[in-house]
Amino acid sequence: MEFSITIVTCNRAQSLARGLNALAGQDFDLSRCEIIVADNGSTDDTKQVAENFRDSFPNFTYLFDARPGQMVGWHRALEIAQGVVTCFIDDDAEPIPTWLAGLEDAYRHQIVGMVTGPIELAFESAPPDWLDSMKLGEPGSQTLPFLGMLDCGSSIMEIPANFVWGTNFSIRRELLLEIGGFHPGAMPPSLLHFYGDGEVHVGREVAARGYKALYHPLAGVSHQIPQARMTLAGISAKFLTTAFARSFQTLRKSGEAYSRPAEEEVIEMTRRYFTEPEKAPVEVFEAIKDGLSAGFEKHLSEFENDPAFRKWVLRENYLDLDSCYTHPAFDDYRQSGSGSGDWRRGGN
Repeated sequence: MEFSITIVTCNRAQSLARGLNALAGQDFDLSRCEIIVADNGSTDDTKQVAENFRDSFPNFTYLFDARPGQMVGWHRALEIAQGVVTCFIDDDAEPIPTWLAGLEDAYRHQIVGMVTGPIELAFESAPPDWLDSMKLGEPGSQTLPFLGMLDCGSSIMEIPANFVWGTNFSIRRELLLEIGGFHPGAMPPSLLHFYGDGEVHVGREVAARGYKALYHPLAGVSHQIPQARMTLAGISAKFLTTAFARSFQTLRKSGEAYSRPAEEEVIEMTRRYFTEPEKAPVEVFEAIKDGLSAGFEKHLSEFENDPAFRKWVLRENYLDLDSCYTHPAFDDYRQSGSGSGDWRRGGN
């Protein structure tokens, strides 16, 4: 088996169907790969949608684990993955037909540890004009970190390993296991402070081990962006989790609480998300700043006041899910029946 492709999903059956349909249409021998749908507690018809695609793939697995958090699906799938390369794409991403062929080409050399490709944004409705002010770089060499857009042009090239984002993520399986897997990723709203730096730390560890990360123009995906993410509330929520991820990194590096960022520091962080901060809409700038400020305060307060949360942040790795999921908040979440929504969009 060459490739293991995992989609972690929760209550987005229609998006999942589009992604699986795109995988079924690859210009690639599908007997050389396996598809794993990791259902993170869906209450819609996700399971039926997955089963409807079973005959479309020679190697197909559906697994269900309702423990909250994207990391559960990542690591449950990693346990059973058979491919030399393991790939993870979001359940609202659709790989282009050449995606697998591009990955195969990029992994020809053993020094290549991670590969990604273009991430094109497909908006539910017309994007606002101000979004252009958050695109960093020039067309053909451009990113939009806020929404995960990546465009490095039409040539194969080495890129920083922290540009291999979860929407279009692939890595050699043994390398991922050596690193200790992922850090916590997306979480339901009531558990959002358990968010970590997900796949980003994997990139740092891959680079530290001397492996290369490649961008291959044929290994692209289209990423669906709902209108809710473009509201002020959606923007603020996104940067709340950005602050959680930054705080998580800082706490793991130091092992102890740090000084809260001053307002001037948060303003400077906010400015870095714009090519011309002075021209950014005031309300958008404030939504980002407010999200960052609230995130740092919430995350640090939980770390200072909750020993079990402190243990969650500082644990060596998260591959052993049973030992990870011991915080009482996880039991409270399951008992409350709050797992019926789509945690990626902030539903309950």
